[in-house]
Amino acid sequence: MISVVIVQYNHPDLTKRAVETLRLHQRGELEIIVVDNGSPAAGVRAATEQITGCTVIFNSANAGFGAANNRGARASHGEFLLFLNNDTLVRTEILSQIESHFAGSPSCGAAGLQLLNADGTVQYSTGKFPTVWSEWRMSRRHNLYKREDTVRRDWVSGAAMVVRRAVFEEVGGFDERYFMYFEDVDLCARIRGAGHEIHYVHAISVEHLRGGSQPGGIPPSVQIEYRRSQLLYYSRHASMMNNLLIRAYLFARFLPRSVLGNRDQRTVASAVLSTIFGSPDERRH
Repeated sequence: MISVVIVQYNHPDLTKRAVETLRLHQRGELEIIVVDNGSPAAGVRAATEQITGCTVIFNSANAGFGAANNRGARASHGEFLLFLNNDTLVRTEILSQIESHFAGSPSCGAAGLQLLNADGTVQYSTGKFPTVWSEWRMSRRHNLYKREDTVRRDWVSGAAMVVRRAVFEEVGGFDERYFMYFEDVDLCARIRGAGHEIHYVHAISVEHLRGGSQPGGIPPSVQIEYRRSQLLYYSRHASMMNNLLIRAYLFARFLPRSVLGNRDQRTVASAVLSTIFGSPDERRH
């Protein structure tokens, strides 16, 4: 059985659509766990409780993406855990395909599904483990994969990631020190370190609205969390040289903004500079 874990922060309408598309194309046994991560918007709890075909868990506060997924995983029972963003839509039957892939790939500990835009174009959702060089290339789309050579990868996106339960428990699940961002890359690094393969399965796809649960631009708090998680990942998994390079790059990028930027830019820059010279384990809001 596959257990689907969907984390939401506000926007139960998106969650409802995600659950409905899963059930519409369901073949075989399936359970869906929805974890509301302390949504503050009015009416979210009532709307979420009306979503049928799933088990709903309410966190009293936003515990972070990884922590919420861990809680959903603990409440589930399937052999496989499909972590799925609430701003995704399943357009075809995928469950039997997932089970077939793992049955034919005993060394595969986790697999990422192909993420598609609404127009059918492919989103970047897998790659090599981050280094300053690989991130620079990725940001400029110089490192995009080819369809025919994307079976074994370093990491896959947590927006649509399947993990064997035994492997997930073996490595201790998501590291809850990551509030958001890089928790999927960190999980893949630990799965790889435990001797399992990470696969990207382009033959199984879901539509991803990409930021649909957070319209209106990226707020400063989210930008800060991205950089804090980036630095935490580098401190745990990257070489000393890459640790020095990423800090030098961020220092050069954000120091001018701390003085010359607008209010939001100064807020972000101040937090990033503090993290560079402090500990990325400590979140600052």
